[in-house]
Amino acid sequence: MKIINYLKDKKTYMPDLQIKEILTNLYKLYVINIQTVSNSSLSNSFILDYLSKRSLLKNEMFSSLKKDLLNHIPSISFIEIKENAVMEYLFNGFTILIYNEEIIAIETKASLDRAVSEPTSEPTIKGPKDAFNENYNTNIGLIRKRIKSENLYIEELTMGSVTKTKVSIMYMNNIVDKNLLEDVTNKIKDIKTDKILDTYYIKELIKNENKTIIPTIKSTEKPDNVAKCLTEGKICILTENSSNVLIIPTFFIEYFYNSEDNYQKKVYVGFVKFIRILALLITIFAPAIYLSLITYDQQMLPTSLLINFSLQRSGVPFPALIEAFLLMITFELLYEADALTPTTRGTSLSILGALVLGDAAVSAGIVSPIMVIVVAITAISSIFFAFQDFQSSIRLYRYLMMILSCFFGIVGIVFGFLFILTKLCSIKSFNKPFIISFETFKSKRKLIKNGLMMQNTNKKSM
Repeated sequence: MKIINYLKDKKTYMPDLQIKEILTNLYKLYVINIQTVSNSSLSNSFILDYLSKRSLLKNEMFSSLKKDLLNHIPSISFIEIKENAVMEYLFNGFTILIYNEEIIAIETKASLDRAVSEPTSEPTIKGPKDAFNENYNTNIGLIRKRIKSENLYIEELTMGSVTKTKVSIMYMNNIVDKNLLEDVTNKIKDIKTDKILDTYYIKELIKNENKTIIPTIKSTEKPDNVAKCLTEGKICILTENSSNVLIIPTFFIEYFYNSEDNYQKKVYVGFVKFIRILALLITIFAPAIYLSLITYDQQMLPTSLLINFSLQRSGVPFPALIEAFLLMITFELLYEADALTPTTRGTSLSILGALVLGDAAVSAGIVSPIMVIVVAITAISSIFFAFQDFQSSIRLYRYLMMILSCFFGIVGIVFGFLFILTKLCSIKSFNKPFIISFETFKSKRKLIKNGLMMQNTNKKSM
């Protein structure tokens, strides 16, 4: 066969490609796999061991390789394939058997993934502590373990002309909005790229419906979050070799939710949500309000407080805006350094940056103590939001408000607030208003579900 000669030519530059030729008086059979992605012990135990015994005990040809393997090899994961699909199955960890014109692929994948562990980016105290890993089947299994329903549909695609990555669109067929499903599916199928290495590649390619820095697609590494979203009528996107799952659509109010809220009393959850909204306002507007009161609207401060601020800033050689930007940029450097630093070194870096550097800057007269306090409160408030994409958008809006406040004072802050509010109102997440009440979305999902139940009841009565 041509495929045999093709594979033998490829072996020069693929040292992990294994081609074993089994030759008897009656037949010639080839066993092929890629050593680095296949489990050699499975190939030896289930395939080569049987073939060697057959050669000794049965001195006859195969009537059909597929039927022979079906009756004697203890594996459910094998399929008859075409010649042009051989390389794809080899790279996916299958062992290929070639006999005459028959090509059989038997699943013998090697375990190249880490075990299920606790979430790192979304730590939890109450509730399940398992997280997705890079194994595609494991991730689907973690969801199926929570949703035992035949209405959980999975549409599988292969994307990336080079990577050929498996991508799954998951949804509850009985409650999902069909228009939303069609929109999401079409946008994913329209993606033309040579590589999909993670779910974030898909996120970047389908989120361009909005010219905004605020993320309209959320990702999570927690199976319980995905199960919850699926039962609410949302669509989830999984990819091979990724430990994160995309959730579509995402609404603004959802960034104030945390997985811990599912396991707390409603009174406490409501209080915490209020704190998070307050934290959002503080982290965006606190530096801007301070700058406007110091540089533009000084008459709004009590005289005693204004004198106190002036005394603190008397030795600072920079204008308030430059002082604020110096501290904020220093914080950004520390934030990024802490995110990229190994855990064992992160604590010492935080102590050095927050305590030693801050105290030295105040003592040297480079910044004022009140500015350090304002920046510290701003930084602490931004930590309330676990989603990094949302944090990044908040940081950019903070700098915009600082510039507006320094030139236009409180009036600039008001105009900036109206700009942000107008921007939020104009955003759509897959044709759904971004600031829609989540209860409204859930109520629509209930209407869809109730409509389907009525249809099923009418069919039964007929």
